[in-house]
Amino acid sequence: MQPVVELRKLASSYTYGVRAPRAGGVVPPVSFREIGFATLADCLLHVARGLGGNFPRIYVRLEGHCVGERDISALRREPARVAAELEAAYRAAREAQPAPRKSTAEQALSG
Repeated sequence: MQPVVELRKLASSYTYGVRAPRAGGVVPPVSFREIGFATLADCLLHVARGLGGNFPRIYVRLEGHCVGERDISALRREPARVAAELEAAYRAAREAQPAPRKSTAEQALSG
């Protein structure tokens, strides 16, 4: 079992929550949450310190998008580099999403 770490930016700080997947792919609600980190790298370092003794790897979601799997040791050694990689993966995931479709009313107004 690998935990899923949910990272989000709230106003001017970062927060994370931890989910512990269960057998059969069931992912329960966040069971632990920390807030108030100045940077994503600070947030990742805190994750590494908190989970590093129990798990070698984690699944990562940033702003609701899956951005991969990471070694806890990398978060501890190079949090800024990992943060940059996660942000790049997040941008790529957002760009890969199809654009939202306009409603019939919006189409009529723009056409």
